[in-house]
Amino acid sequence: MDFFSQQDKARKNTGWLVLLFILAVASLVLLTNLLIGLTIWFMTQDDTMRNGLSVISQTDHGAIKGLFSWRTFALISLGVGGAVGCAILYKWFQLSSGGKAVAESLGGRQIYTNTEDPDERQVLNVVEEMALASGMPVPPVYLLEHELGINAFAAGNSPADAVIGVTKGCIHQFKRDELQGVIAHEFSHILNGDMRLNLRLIALLHGIVFIGYVGEMLMRSGSGNRRSDGRVAILGLALLVIGWLGSFFGNLIKAAVSRQREYLADASAVQFTRDPEGISNALKLIGGHSYGTEIQNSHRSEVSHMFFGQVVSRMGSMLATHPPLMDRILRLDPDWDGNYLHRSDTTRLKKLKEQQEEDQKKRELFQQTLITGAAVAAGIDPDDLFSDQASLNDVRGVIDVIPDSIRNQAHEPLGAFALCCALLLHKEESLRHQQLQVIEKAEVAGLKPLALQLSTELEQMAVEMRLPLIELLIPALKTFSQEQYQVLKRTLMLLIRADRKTDLFEWCMFQLIRHYLAGQFEPDKNRKPKYKEAKQLSDAYQLVMSVLARFGSDDDEAIQRAFNRGAMSASLHTLQILPESECDLEEFYKAVNQLGNAYPLLKPRLLAGLRNCITQDGKITFLEKEIVASIAAVMDCPIPVFDDLLR
Repeated sequence: MDFFSQQDKARKNTGWLVLLFILAVASLVLLTNLLIGLTIWFMTQDDTMRNGLSVISQTDHGAIKGLFSWRTFALISLGVGGAVGCAILYKWFQLSSGGKAVAESLGGRQIYTNTEDPDERQVLNVVEEMALASGMPVPPVYLLEHELGINAFAAGNSPADAVIGVTKGCIHQFKRDELQGVIAHEFSHILNGDMRLNLRLIALLHGIVFIGYVGEMLMRSGSGNRRSDGRVAILGLALLVIGWLGSFFGNLIKAAVSRQREYLADASAVQFTRDPEGISNALKLIGGHSYGTEIQNSHRSEVSHMFFGQVVSRMGSMLATHPPLMDRILRLDPDWDGNYLHRSDTTRLKKLKEQQEEDQKKRELFQQTLITGAAVAAGIDPDDLFSDQASLNDVRGVIDVIPDSIRNQAHEPLGAFALCCALLLHKEESLRHQQLQVIEKAEVAGLKPLALQLSTELEQMAVEMRLPLIELLIPALKTFSQEQYQVLKRTLMLLIRADRKTDLFEWCMFQLIRHYLAGQFEPDKNRKPKYKEAKQLSDAYQLVMSVLARFGSDDDEAIQRAFNRGAMSASLHTLQILPESECDLEEFYKAVNQLGNAYPLLKPRLLAGLRNCITQDGKITFLEKEIVASIAAVMDCPIPVFDDLLR
């Protein structure tokens, strides 16, 4: 199966369907305008109501002509469009808080990182692996513990506020490789921009349904005996019919969009895991499960297109939000014999125990293969994580290389805060003393001694583990209150400014943490794209590329080759490397923020240029990876380890 061709095909089809959806909304608004205009005209013409439509052709041609004047049409359009627009904005505002709101509306509870439940622990481990593989921080995971069907979803406006949701049936039935396939599918939705598209479709559909709500209210208000009330009731009935038709066709197009994105996510999941069998077996198990993918929550219809599988089983093929199960399986496993998988609880528990024993053996092996402080997992060089030969087992190995004591603290709110502080502590005694005073002024009980303790332990940890560790901290930090977040942000800024300068690691760390927490605590900070063409960002890109090229080498020829390769990859052939005196870090930070205002389709090309710049010399340092990962985070365009962008 050519997965990249499948992705391209799904993206193109989705674009046409979304355009059709928008045209349908516009057509319904136009139809509503005409209906309201005619109703207003009839209500002001007593003779028309008494004598029938024949009066129209005899007397009131001028009145009808006036009805369809541009001025009248514009006023009615403004009123109808404004009402529908307000309904859409209201729904969008409800959803703007991110995936957390969607998960909680479905009755989900967050699985905390210190859980001891083996099923919950396994799903958290898989989400950690996938987050590191996709270049994202670990998103919060929510459990729909009353749902016995096997299903999962991803929700949010951006990677910064994304959450993963799983049902009780999902975590109880799947083996590890099957769970990896499903979670990879959901991460694909995040990276392919499906989450924001899904929320927009919900808001647009709410605007259409709002027309029906208005019609229902008018019918109730016009239920009296007066003639004018009767006319209002007729208008209400007509609007109700329009709303119903709009909802039907809107759901029809939404389902078609969703089906295309599901094919895309299935293909992308295989690209991530390099294991078609995992996700195909998950689908086969769903086919053999008594509850299937059914969801019982009352909000299921509104968010049906966000889930891994069909949430309402009794749906016609045209309104189904997901492709038929057999079609999905056959695309992944063309040799499938047509038999679904059946798994009892006894079998599942046995498999879970075997998996835990196997994971423990792998972990011990990874711990034994630490060479000169580098994260060498079972013979896999860390640089190979950027190659297409890597697997999720290699990613798990990198996570397991982090010492238990540090990894356990990363799962606790106080420990995560202390680790952030410890990573920023200077070795110079005077600066360190000044920073410890800053930590003390944060007035967080136990923070200072824990930061000191962890600082000592971090000195023994390979520097290559800093980026994975920072990404693992995010779920614990997302449990903070708004006030605690402000304390964290202020403390980190003061620690960085202690020496009155910001080095690249400090900038990387702060950008990763701030950006992925801002999605929850500062939702109004979302930027709007401004730049569609690379040449509009040539000055900013030239500075960023110059800093990266000079950072990786001291040889002038090697620096020039790296810069040229990066510029060519971004199709900016006229760029010239800046002299070292002009590579100011403060200006570099501003330039990166400017790149974040690029349109989504431009971002991968810009990041590909940065990637090619740092790989020109045939080797990648972990600090180079941290810089590029931080730039990608600021640009809201995470770089997956297994993405074709990294080849």
